[in-house]
Parts: sequence; structure tokens; C-alpha cells
Amino acid sequence: MTSCFSLYIVWGTVCVSLLSAVRHFSVSGTVGSTAVLPCKLASADPDKPYVVWSTGSVTVFERFGEKSIHGAGYEGRVDVPLEEMRKGICSMVLSDLRLNDTRVYTSYQTVKDQATAVQSKVQLNDVKLTVYVT
Repeated sequence: MTSCFSLYIVWGTVCVSLLSAVRHFSVSGTVGSTAVLPCKLASADPDKPYVVWSTGSVTVFERFGEKSIHGAGYEGRVDVPLEEMRKGICSMVLSDLRLNDTRVYTSYQTVKDQATAVQSKVQLNDVKLTVYVT
């Protein structure tokens, strides 16, 4: 009985881990270069693609269709191309890398449950960016 109960706990943990799996990536680049932080949408709405990239509680970039918001310090250096988002790719392009860009960036998407029409924020992945001097 105990081993059967343990098996259920392990199986339940594996199932929950698979359902809520967040992908983790590492990317590096030199000061002044460009880095692409990989991301794929959980579900794509070609008419209104949406993604948010943040680091901690700071928004780095947000795209909702044609509109985009750049976080402080990232103006003119960051983009998630709309053409790529329509294909389900939400990779963030960060140019003119700086040493203080070294950190973990997290991407999120808002997903609407078709049955209940409830929207929820889903974490897509974490990307650890390391910037170094050559």
C-alpha cells in the first residue's frame, strides 16, 4: 500500500512538472553585439499576438499586435518582430548589449481558456543572458 501511494505521488509530480514546464535557456554575447533570446508562444493568435518580456518586476518589452512598449533603458535596443510573432515565435532581439544587461529574462503570454473565457498569464521561459567584454 505504501509503495503504491509513493508511486502516485511520483507520477503526480511528473505530470504537474510536464504540464507547467518552463523552458530555460542560456545566451551570451559581447558588449555592443546583439543577442536573440529564444521564445515560442504557447498558442498564437495571428490577429492579436501578445507577449511580455521582463526581468524581475521590470518590464523590458511588451507587444500587443502592432503596439509595443519598451522598458526604461531598453528604448531602441529591443524588439520582438511582429512577423515572427504571427508565426508563433516571440524571441526577443536585444541589441547594443551592455554589461548591466546580464540577468535572467522571463517571457509571458496571456492565454484565454475557450471554455470559460478566463484569461491567465502563462510563463513561457527564462533566458539567462550573460554579457562579457572581449
